[in-house]
Amino acid sequence: MSTGLRIGHVAQVVGIRTTTLRAWEQRYGIVTPIRSETSGYRCYTSSDVDRLRHMRALVESGVAVNRAAAIVARSEPFGDGPADVSGHDALVRAGRFFNGADLARLLDDAFAAGPVEDVIEHWLLPSMHAVGAAWESGRMTVAAEHFVAAAVMRRLGALFDATPAGSPRVVVGLPPHGHHEIPALAFAVCLRRRGMDVLYAGADVPLESWGRLAAEWAPRMVVTVATMADDVPNADAVGAVLREAGVPAVYVGGANATAVPSAIPLPLSMTASADVLVEAASAKRWK
Repeated sequence: MSTGLRIGHVAQVVGIRTTTLRAWEQRYGIVTPIRSETSGYRCYTSSDVDRLRHMRALVESGVAVNRAAAIVARSEPFGDGPADVSGHDALVRAGRFFNGADLARLLDDAFAAGPVEDVIEHWLLPSMHAVGAAWESGRMTVAAEHFVAAAVMRRLGALFDATPAGSPRVVVGLPPHGHHEIPALAFAVCLRRRGMDVLYAGADVPLESWGRLAAEWAPRMVVTVATMADDVPNADAVGAVLREAGVPAVYVGGANATAVPSAIPLPLSMTASADVLVEAASAKRWK
């Protein structure tokens, strides 16, 4: 998303009224738009949009507005973070030549370089985006892309299993026909490291399975994903099924999250999204 966004467009993208946006801006300083030199209109950036998404998710989760504003104010702007561990193209280079030893060493070095959440958000996910771009451009074969993805999934699975479960119960999974599994599992790892009891349901979960899972496991919160525009109707159907099943809070992450009316859209930042669920559990005193 480019810079120079007008208030009406930003409000539509975030899913709030312009009056709400102005109130958050004026009372709490959530965003600080700049004035266009040509038109004089207030203009917003993509970082402003994600901060507003963060604020909306907190407020709709039951967090008091003033506390939500304080949380957003101290959060790291999306896209900022530590320097690349070894460049976002390193996974591409290791994958193209099917070098398992290099790939394992690269992941070892990356996760030893800082907190797991920082490595995931600022190195791993951008690196996997680079892998996807390399496949689309023909620099990587399908087999090479799958080779890297499988190694990353194994590493994330090991991190998930190594972290004790706490509370409350949270389910993370993809809607029917959803297959972008690495960000979802990465988020499940982040939530588990925040002390939650996370059930990772995986990719392409049918609607009837969502309903049974809600009835049999009784999660307090569920997170699904709308990465692509095609995911929106399926994610919306998941949200509707879960709300009918009585799940107290249903969230959706991904670039198209705000287009899903049946769930609370999470910010793009994985760390900020984890904060939303932690604060929601605290506000509602869920155990």
